[in-house]
Amino acid sequence: MAVLAGWLCGNPAQAANETKLEETANCIALMQTTADDLARQIKAGDRAREPALRTELTLAGALIARTYLEGLRDGNEAKARLRAAHERQAGWEPERKRSVHQACRTRADTQLARASTLERFAAARFAESRLKRMLR
Repeated sequence: MAVLAGWLCGNPAQAANETKLEETANCIALMQTTADDLARQIKAGDRAREPALRTELTLAGALIARTYLEGLRDGNEAKARLRAAHERQAGWEPERKRSVHQACRTRADTQLARASTLERFAAARFAESRLKRMLR
């Protein structure tokens, strides 16, 4: 009975992991929105924005790679978390979006600096693949 009660009340480690996954989904959603805006600018003729797009996608790739390595491997769950993050952010003020986005970039920069060669490769590969798709 005690085990059932503990399970129903939630595991603190599980709750912390859930919070981290939600924060990461928020980061990736904000980075995706920024990347979409940059891609529109590039397609409209502002080729100088391409390095900024590549950087944004590489940082998002670093977060995605780390999340995958930490255990989120279900693509459908990842997509659902991303959709939920976009829905949450629809009600956010622009200043909150900017602030959270900057914190996410800092977090992703730190992760990329600490990343293994394999993680950096995965992030760069994600960025290049996504960049090509976005600019078609």
